[in-house]
Amino acid sequence: MLRVQKTSYPNVADLTDRIYVNTQILPENYAALRSGFAGYPSNPRWTVAKYQAWKIGRQLRDAYTKGHMIVRSTDSMLVPIQEGDSLDDKPPSKNIWKIPQIRLIGYQTV
Repeated sequence: MLRVQKTSYPNVADLTDRIYVNTQILPENYAALRSGFAGYPSNPRWTVAKYQAWKIGRQLRDAYTKGHMIVRSTDSMLVPIQEGDSLDDKPPSKNIWKIPQIRLIGYQTV
């Protein structure tokens, strides 16, 4: 049987099958976030919100490769280097570094 790991916190996006990030990005933009983290080019047909999620994914990848962020061994969360490996198993606090949520108001012409 296929074992699927569910994250226990809300607003957690999976960047890869073993790296997660706490984010305020909407779930419909997670694919663009993963695409940016993986290094794929942006899609010209994406909305502004998806493009910004892709751009944040690229920034996360750059911070990870430069050593500004690490993957915490306790829960596989991508966190700033200051967070490091915490010995407690509680979810991340509300005060940690988070990706800003993108709110757009759109108008549709008929």
